[in-house]
Amino acid sequence: MSPPPDRAPGPSLPGLLELAGDEAVLPAGSRLADEGRPGRQCFVIIDGSAAVERDGSRLRSLGSGDFVGDLDASGGPLPPAGVTVWLETRGRVLVIDSTRLAAMIDAEPALAAAWRSLLGGLSRSAG
Repeated sequence: MSPPPDRAPGPSLPGLLELAGDEAVLPAGSRLADEGRPGRQCFVIIDGSAAVERDGSRLRSLGSGDFVGDLDASGGPLPPAGVTVWLETRGRVLVIDSTRLAAMIDAEPALAAAWRSLLGGLSRSAG
């Protein structure tokens, strides 16, 4: 079903993430999050695998399509990471910066609705 002619479709999740991020290839051993330290980025794993640890104990593995980190669309400070996440293999990731995302949302109100929808979907999938 097409949207009404006076309303263009909103940005898709992949489109929003690609606009807010940059693709990078990182070597095995790269840390995506450090337990106890705040970050300003979120990562989406495109290819590769990552290990999640807390207090030195392995909790699980992550792979293609998984998110790592926290994002605040206001561009404000983020809480310290609750886990350490490092790449077990060479990985291709999308690096999303919270300050860049906040500026995009301020400039384009339609992105705010897409962001709220994204957060709602992530909350449902995490619970």
